Amino acid sequence: MFLDRLLLYFPIRVVFPAFILLVFGVAGLYSGYFEVKDLFSRLKKEKLEYVCKTASDFQEMAEFLAWKNSLEIVERKLINISADPYVDVVFVSNPSGKIVLSSKRKYIGKDYRKVLKKELPLSYKKVSSVVRSFYQKAGIFCSAIENEGKIVAVSPILFYEKGLRNASIGFFYMQYNLIGIEKQSKKWVILKLTKLYGILLFLFVLIYTGFNKLIGERINTIVQATKKIAKGNIDIRIKLKGRDEFSLIASVINDLVDRLSRYISYDYLTGILNRFGLEKEIKKALKRHPDLWNVFILIDLDNFKDVNDTFGHDVGDKLLKKFARRLKEVATGKTVGRLGGDEFVVFFQTEEKIEIENMLKLWMKELTAGIVLGERVFEVSFTCGVSIKKEDSTFYQLLKESDIALYYGKKKGKRLFIIFNDEIRIKEERRIKLTEVLKNSLEKREFYIVYQPIVELNTGKIFSIEALLRMKNEEIGEVSPAEFIPVLEETGMIKDVGYWVIKEVAKDIKEFQQKNVNINASINVDIQQLLDKDFVKTVKSIIEETGISPRNLKFEITESEAMKFPELTISVLKELSSMGLQISIDDFGTGYSSLSYLKMMPVSYIKIDRSFVSNIPSSREDNILVMTIVNLAKSFGFKTIAEGVEEKIQLLFLQEIGCDYVQGYFFSRPVSKQEILVMLKESKKFQA
Repeated sequence: MFLDRLLLYFPIRVVFPAFILLVFGVAGLYSGYFEVKDLFSRLKKEKLEYVCKTASDFQEMAEFLAWKNSLEIVERKLINISADPYVDVVFVSNPSGKIVLSSKRKYIGKDYRKVLKKELPLSYKKVSSVVRSFYQKAGIFCSAIENEGKIVAVSPILFYEKGLRNASIGFFYMQYNLIGIEKQSKKWVILKLTKLYGILLFLFVLIYTGFNKLIGERINTIVQATKKIAKGNIDIRIKLKGRDEFSLIASVINDLVDRLSRYISYDYLTGILNRFGLEKEIKKALKRHPDLWNVFILIDLDNFKDVNDTFGHDVGDKLLKKFARRLKEVATGKTVGRLGGDEFVVFFQTEEKIEIENMLKLWMKELTAGIVLGERVFEVSFTCGVSIKKEDSTFYQLLKESDIALYYGKKKGKRLFIIFNDEIRIKEERRIKLTEVLKNSLEKREFYIVYQPIVELNTGKIFSIEALLRMKNEEIGEVSPAEFIPVLEETGMIKDVGYWVIKEVAKDIKEFQQKNVNINASINVDIQQLLDKDFVKTVKSIIEETGISPRNLKFEITESEAMKFPELTISVLKELSSMGLQISIDDFGTGYSSLSYLKMMPVSYIKIDRSFVSNIPSSREDNILVMTIVNLAKSFGFKTIAEGVEEKIQLLFLQEIGCDYVQGYFFSRPVSKQEILVMLKESKKFQA
């Protein structure tokens, strides 16, 4: 458990040697402690024997030499004994208790009892007891006492002096210092263990160095590789040769990384590269060949959402699989991947800039062939955005440029390819600039409204007016509705601007009424605005606030917008119609409306798109189409309004086929509120 916790904080290469050293250290301390203890015990025993033997020998020699009156030899013997560095003091006292010989001259002539009290204050009583025992027991030659880290030896000595008995007793005292012996023994043991464990440590270092060389390096290779893999570098492979456990671990890790690399680099559905894999491969290619031309083709399937919504996502997935397989076959030798959803990428490099148009036309022909799924055949079409760059090419720069080109391709009508160029770049920069400007345009009152009259063909009188939104910015000047309205729709700002338009038009109508001019006005309504949950309530609030009649407002919604969400659109239009507002379908003929939906809508007017009107009566097809729309409207009980009338011959044709109303530059360009008011006051009548 302890080792497990250590391994949470330190690698095994650190824990293992540290653990071994710790074991060595504990073993050394343990053995050293008992060896010191044993050595000191033996030394103490030896010194006890040594001290007693020295005292006994001195006793015999002193008695013999004293009898011979050779005291000089006794003194030299005493000096020799005291030469031992661990002997603190040696002295001889006469029978009267005075010290006659001593290793320390300051004690000569002093009473031995005072000296003992000074040298051994805690052992004095024991020594005194030993001295008394010599008088009581005969035949004792030496007695040794161990106390306070010292050994005190006492031995009786017979003195032969005049006036005394033949056997008067004096004493020999010797004090031996065990503390010094103990310190010395510790030094001996430490020195011995240092040598021993130094050799062992040296051997361990040699063994561990070999271990680290043979095993540690393999562990380190695995550890460093796994760290890089953990940081996302899945190109790493661990290269270890052999059949040991580490080679097996490395092999398992390599297999897992291979699987992980495929999982995160390849699309699970189609089996081709995914976004991550595309980015990795393209970055490699850009780094490997920075001097080549880079061709980045972004492909987006047209109307793929309709397939999912109509036939289900399982059919959509099968269609994507077959398209990916076909794309890979067509773009052989090129980097092919799925960016996500119904978007695919083809990337390749060339030494010279190529004319890619012919290649893309061929691809479109091969890729748009019907795809068979079960009993159904799906016609696949797509739009391409292409970026061709050489210098300063990065994955994201290529993706950005091709995505912008794709955006403009989708706006132009799909089923085509657009190559990014300076013209598109300028347009995109202006679009981005316009997006920033539009954020504050409503507050800065940069929007304004103009009106264009709608004329009744039979009378030539102004029947109604259409409110048209315009914009002028101080920095970028006058901006076309064809330019700013798509940006408003993309950013969602169209709802706020749309409500502002309704309110301003309602105010203008009220102002006209106050000047005895009663007219209704058409307002273009975006599908985002129409489907807003508060739309009907907001319109009702504006009507009540301005005090106009709902009949004064006519909402126009384009055919294509109405067909995006037909059921919801019909529901909202019915609510508006029940309030008294009039409904008009704009740009009729350009969408794909179902007649069943059309008859369900509370529509009063159908507006014929200017694209059909502009070619009449010279275009036989447009003549037939316009006549059909007029007749269809009559059969449903709708009135028709033709847009974009600019020539008298167009007007005459429309009169002949029975069109009800017209508008266009033939009668008047869009004009300001003041100008349209003058027209209305004068009851201006236009002649065909």
